[in-house]
Amino acid sequence: MRVIYYLVVLVLSSNLYAQNGDKEAINKDVWYNFMQAYQDLDASLFNQIHTDDVVRVLADQKELLNGQEYKDKNLDNFNRWNSQRLKQRIDFSFYDRIQKGNTAYETGIYKITRYQGGKSKSFYGKFNVMLKKVAGIWKISMDRDTSENNTIDETDFEKGDVLTY
Repeated sequence: MRVIYYLVVLVLSSNLYAQNGDKEAINKDVWYNFMQAYQDLDASLFNQIHTDDVVRVLADQKELLNGQEYKDKNLDNFNRWNSQRLKQRIDFSFYDRIQKGNTAYETGIYKITRYQGGKSKSFYGKFNVMLKKVAGIWKISMDRDTSENNTIDETDFEKGDVLTY
């Protein structure tokens, strides 16, 4: 009977370790690079964390962008930010992180903080992403966000599991 108990404990703990390992791999491949790209205004790094056929849903604008169309828009945005010498950072707070095999689904709140003239202003939104492991690297394959009419705030952000970088 003890052998069965130890086998069950071993299987459960190895499953938890695998899920934690995947979360760390996703953080490394996607979220840390996402944060670095926003801070450094690096469009190339930002586009690398997305699949070639990424679907981007801008819920508030009722707009859908696919693949290269989205990546081209990113280049335009990052070039504009660079020309403005924008200083910013993005942080993430996770509500759900579900993974099975080479697919993951994550939800939460993002917080973009922009710095100008010694002042900072933060913007918040709710995100839903699908991730795929491509050639051993996690990438965003679908990204949807909304500000819910600017009703999301720091309180919502603090409710989740905040990722620090």
